Amino acid sequence: MNKQEIKHIKVEHLNLWSENPRDPIDVNLSDFEIIERAINDDKKWNLQKLILDMGSYYDLSELPTVVLKDGKFIVYDGNRRIAILKYLQNEKEYLEQGIKLKYKNVDELVSLKEIPCNLCESSIALNNIERKHIDDGTWKPLERDYFLHIHRGQQKSDFLWFEEQTGLISQNHHLNQRFVKEEVLNNDNLKAIGFKFEPNKGFISNYTEEQSSTIFKEIDKAITSKKISTRKNRGKLLEPLLENEPKLKDFVAPYDKNKKSYPLKAHVVKENDEASKTPRKTPITKPIDLLFGGTLELKKGKVNDLYRAIVLIYDNHRKDKTVLPIIGMSLRLLLEVAARVHYNDDPEISKSDQIYKKFLKQAGTDMILEQNEINFFSLTKSWLAKNSDIEGLLGKFAHGNLLTIENDILESSKVIADIIKFYFSK
Repeated sequence: MNKQEIKHIKVEHLNLWSENPRDPIDVNLSDFEIIERAINDDKKWNLQKLILDMGSYYDLSELPTVVLKDGKFIVYDGNRRIAILKYLQNEKEYLEQGIKLKYKNVDELVSLKEIPCNLCESSIALNNIERKHIDDGTWKPLERDYFLHIHRGQQKSDFLWFEEQTGLISQNHHLNQRFVKEEVLNNDNLKAIGFKFEPNKGFISNYTEEQSSTIFKEIDKAITSKKISTRKNRGKLLEPLLENEPKLKDFVAPYDKNKKSYPLKAHVVKENDEASKTPRKTPITKPIDLLFGGTLELKKGKVNDLYRAIVLIYDNHRKDKTVLPIIGMSLRLLLEVAARVHYNDDPEISKSDQIYKKFLKQAGTDMILEQNEINFFSLTKSWLAKNSDIEGLLGKFAHGNLLTIENDILESSKVIADIIKFYFSK
């Protein structure tokens, strides 16, 4: 075999990569078990969104990267797309286990039994993966660190040590961010709250397992509530942690080598332990057809009141499609109200008409600057980054100049939900 060659391989002969940095798992798991796990833990694989994004055909402009290893074709890159094909072509087996994905027209994907692949040596495959996912920044810190340690022989990072000892990052995916790794859970901050890193050994602390678990839960809360963010308490941990939960003052203190120390034990945060060990048999149904993508938890006020009214109207009259134009018009109204609340302290801007347009532009700046901190809907990112004409779309909804298709309304509502959550979440 050449170092690289294009080869058509049957989908049933392709094997998913158990050492995939997205979700490194037991090498003995079958493809069925990997896909079951992937659907049940959709935050890592995001297969539900992918199957909708793929549409009715497979985009052959990006071939799977495959390595022939021990007589098996192993998919090093493209596992998510191959997982979708395997699921669709064996759907009955998954449905029997209560494992389900929602999709539209997939006849072509079901019939695609053989697919061209980039078959190459493992060294070439790893080079390609590194160039695609690390150099281009598409992997998050944990996936990057795992790859560099396992496949490039680099020393295990402190962040990876911390994850392996606590399970905190994989169980709370919103913590898998660059600013959390570099500015929050760094050695100096952790030592200041009682944890010390020992090279080649990992973290030790002055706390019992129960105390450590309490501290990590409060760290998670502080980041989730944005008490710690790239805009607030940047680079700090101890002060905002104690401010957010005063009871920690009773025992949280800098690491003291003269006190008894304990090694951090695996999975200190215990809520999802069983999910991390074995695939769940109970399916998780992701609400892909909800207005605003799901329930929003907003601060009390005009924005929250209008949001709740729009949802109430939609839920009560959803079967009657004539309500869709009303919902479409309401989306722009929601942004307009949000803009006026946001600029309430600026009388000059408040006097302007249609200030939602200025609000959208500011959202484009604020949200893109913080895209490493938040995980917003991909369409929002596209529109904000490329200045797509969401203004025109909402204007057409508002003036009745656009055919109101329910899917368009739902997708637009998700974009608006991301913007509203960014500024008005509790």
